[in-house]
Amino acid sequence: MSTNRAHPIRSIVVSALFAASMAAGAIITIPIGIVPITLQTLFVLLAGLLGGPRIALTSTAVYLLLGTMGLPVFFGGIGGIAHFASPTGGFLIGLFFMAAVTGAFSWLSERIARSRGLRLVIVSFGVLCASVVLYATGLPLLRVRLGLDWTKTFAVGLLPFIPGDIIKCIASVVLYDLFRKKISAFLYLRWGEHDYELP
Repeated sequence: MSTNRAHPIRSIVVSALFAASMAAGAIITIPIGIVPITLQTLFVLLAGLLGGPRIALTSTAVYLLLGTMGLPVFFGGIGGIAHFASPTGGFLIGLFFMAAVTGAFSWLSERIARSRGLRLVIVSFGVLCASVVLYATGLPLLRVRLGLDWTKTFAVGLLPFIPGDIIKCIASVVLYDLFRKKISAFLYLRWGEHDYELP
């Protein structure tokens, strides 16, 4: 991600690709352990890290809007506005804030980091904060809708997902480091330019 203004058409393309990836990631599951891992939040993190705040918020908003309209893009291949009032509805809302936090830290890293190491530290902390925000948004509604105390809420809605979240957080930072320059070149370069180089 660069601090310059991205090409508008390419921003739309990247936003659409991330929105589609979120939809696919919510349906695809990796059966590891008792709780299967979905790739939905991985793509939300990548949208923030690689696209910055604007693309992250746009792609996540499009994804949530598609689900609200009834398209089967939410976890389990379902959709509809009623899902926002379900026990896991708070996590859907939390995806938007997750994207905002991750995008903000990515933007910050481009502003202040002068080395690859510092940039990775900043975005890694951002990914951690974004994950905390997701659960802070999702767990209260889960608790209310299921009528649980906080201990049982954490046992049902947090602890089983920690291993998968750790894997996705690490994967998002690794993929960010691999594709940062390529995505930035696509978003900010005019065709035919070759002298643009990110630090």
